[in-house]
Amino acid sequence: QGRPLEHVPVDLAVVAADAVRDARAVDPHRPITATIDDAVTVTGDDGRLRQVVGNLVRNALVHTPAPSPVDVRVARMNGHAVLEVRDEGPGMDPDVAAKAFERFYRADPARTRRRGGGSGLGLAISRDLVRGMGGEIRAESEPGRGSTFVITLKRA
Repeated sequence: QGRPLEHVPVDLAVVAADAVRDARAVDPHRPITATIDDAVTVTGDDGRLRQVVGNLVRNALVHTPAPSPVDVRVARMNGHAVLEVRDEGPGMDPDVAAKAFERFYRADPARTRRRGGGSGLGLAISRDLVRGMGGEIRAESEPGRGSTFVITLKRA
């Protein structure tokens, strides 16, 4: 909306490490780890990538019980950069995970903005931003086994 995406070299490892540092400041008692390959550079928009990764980490903190670990991983794989945000929370049914990126979708209709829910736009915006940088984003989840959100981008 508005400003076009930049397509400049961005170190995804730095973006991920900063998101983990921010999450630890917000929730210092939760185990939040980073598993990061050195200097994984992609072509993208630094500010928008920070927005996407921050949103995924924030969702993991909000939608899992307080003691549930969160891990952010960045790796090189087959010419691509892969960033994962994994949690060990309750997970989602496959049909819920499939709809997670739809605009205004909420898995629990009782979660309104007033009762701790968001607008239902965060993941849809994240998907659009990642696609605008030539990447993909997906959710992997099953009940009782946590959730993993995976971003795949071409390496610079």
